[in-house]
Amino acid sequence: MYVTLHFDVEDTVYPPEARTDDVPGWIAQALSKAGLRGTFHVIGDKARAMLQRNRLDALASMAEHDISLHTDSNHHPVVPELVEHCGWADGVERLVEYETRAAEALKKAFWKSPVATSRHAVFTAPQSHGAAAELGLPYVYSWACCPGHPGPVWFAGNLCFPTHGGAGDAVTSYLAFGPEGALSCDDAFEAQLRRLGEELDRRVAAGIECLTLFVAHPVRVLVKGWTEDELFANGRNRTMAELGCAYELRTAAEMESARSNFARLCAYLKGRQDLQVIGIGRAAELFSRQAEAISRDTLLEYCSGGEDALPPRLHAFCSPAELLVAMADSLLAAERRGALPRAVARRNVLGPVAKPVLVAERPFASYEELLGLCRGLVEQVDETGHLPANLALGDARIGLGSLHAACVTAFRAACGGERLARLRLPKVPRYPAAAHELEKPMGWIEECGFLGPEFSADRLRLHMRLQTWSLKPARTRVPSGPCLEAGGFVRADVATAP
Repeated sequence: MYVTLHFDVEDTVYPPEARTDDVPGWIAQALSKAGLRGTFHVIGDKARAMLQRNRLDALASMAEHDISLHTDSNHHPVVPELVEHCGWADGVERLVEYETRAAEALKKAFWKSPVATSRHAVFTAPQSHGAAAELGLPYVYSWACCPGHPGPVWFAGNLCFPTHGGAGDAVTSYLAFGPEGALSCDDAFEAQLRRLGEELDRRVAAGIECLTLFVAHPVRVLVKGWTEDELFANGRNRTMAELGCAYELRTAAEMESARSNFARLCAYLKGRQDLQVIGIGRAAELFSRQAEAISRDTLLEYCSGGEDALPPRLHAFCSPAELLVAMADSLLAAERRGALPRAVARRNVLGPVAKPVLVAERPFASYEELLGLCRGLVEQVDETGHLPANLALGDARIGLGSLHAACVTAFRAACGGERLARLRLPKVPRYPAAAHELEKPMGWIEECGFLGPEFSADRLRLHMRLQTWSLKPARTRVPSGPCLEAGGFVRADVATAP
C-alpha cells in the first residue's frame, strides 16, 4: 500500500522566541534520516515568517521533501469568504490569484515550486478544485469523495485526495495518527502506535491503494492548544495582545520525548514491508491517468437497468458528465455513419454552472429533436468545457437530468438496432445521487466558528452539487483489457469508430 505522510505547517501567530519554527525542521530531518519522504503543507504567511526570521536551516530541511500550498493566510477574508457571492468562473479566477500569491511565497522560501495544494481547516470551496486544476496541482484533504470508492477522486477536473469516504464506507483512504500531544507522552504514544498498526492492517487487508496519513501539525507538538481558534473567530482578525492569553508550551523534556517517539514512528513505518511511503507529488503521478476513450460497451452497461438507469449516476471509471457527452457523441456519429461507433474520445468536461430546471418544459421529443439537443450539448461543451444547465427545444427549456434520461433511452435502443421515433423527457434528479451527501461539508463551514454569523454557504452548496456531475474515482490503472462487443472480444486499443 502506498502511504503519503502529511504535516500541516500553519502557525502564523507565535513569536520567534517560542521556537515553533524548530519543529517542522527536526521532523523533516528525522524523515530524511529514516529514508522517508514527507509532504509539508505550508501556509503562505508561515513561509514568509520563516524566511523573514532567517530560518534557512528549517526551510532547507523541509525542502528535501514535498512542499504543498496550505492557503495563503489565517487572516480574513479566507477562501469561503472570498467566493461567498461568486459564480464558478469568477470564483475560480479569484482563488487562482489567491493561491498564486501563496505559491510565490513558498517558492521564495523553499527555492522550489509546490507540488500540491490543500484544504486548511474549513478554508475551502468547490472553486478551490477548479483553481487547483488551473494551477495543475492535486488537492489534498478534499471533501469530495465517491461513496464505495476508498481512494483519490476526480472532481471539477482536479485530482483530489479525500479526508473521508462516503456515508457508510467502513474503511477509508484517510487516517489521522492522533493527537500530537501523545508524541511527548510515552504511554500515550505506545497506545497510539498500536492503534496505528491496527488501522494500517485493516487498510492493507481492504486493498486500499494509497493512504493519506495525517501525522501532525508541527505547532501542536509544541503548543498545547489552538490559539487560532480564538484569534480568528467570528470573521474577525485579532492579535495575541488583543486576545490577552496564549496556550502553554511543552517543556524541553517533553519535546525531547516527542523527538524520540517521532523517530520511533519513522522507524516503524520504514520497517513495514507492506507499505511504500511516497510524497504527494509521486502519488499524483500514479493516479493521474485517465481513459482516452469510452467504449460502446461501457455506455451500454451504464444505460442498462430500465427506469433505474435514467437518472445520472456515479460510475467506476467515468464521470456522469463524461458519459452523457459520450452518449451524445455516439448518437450523432451513428446518425452520420449508420452505426454506433465502438468507442468515442473521452472529453474533459465539468458540471454546469447554474441549476438545471427539474421538469422539462416539453414532455416528449422526436428523435431528430433529440439529436439537435445532443448537438447543442456538444457545442456548448466544446465552447465552455462545462455541461449546459439547460438546452432549448423551441421556447422550452430541457434540463440536464431530462436530457440524460432521453439519451440513455435512445442509446440503449440504438444498441439493439432500434431508432425510437419519440422519446420521453421525464422528470429525473438534476444531480447524481451523491450530490446531497457531497454538499454537507459546506454546512460545516457555516457552523465552524471561524466565519461570522452573516456568512452563507448557499452558493458553495449549489456548486458542490453541480460539480458532482464531474465526480469519478481516480485509479492507478485505467481499463485496457478486451471489451465484449456483439458476442466477440475487441481489444480496447483498437476499439475505434468504424
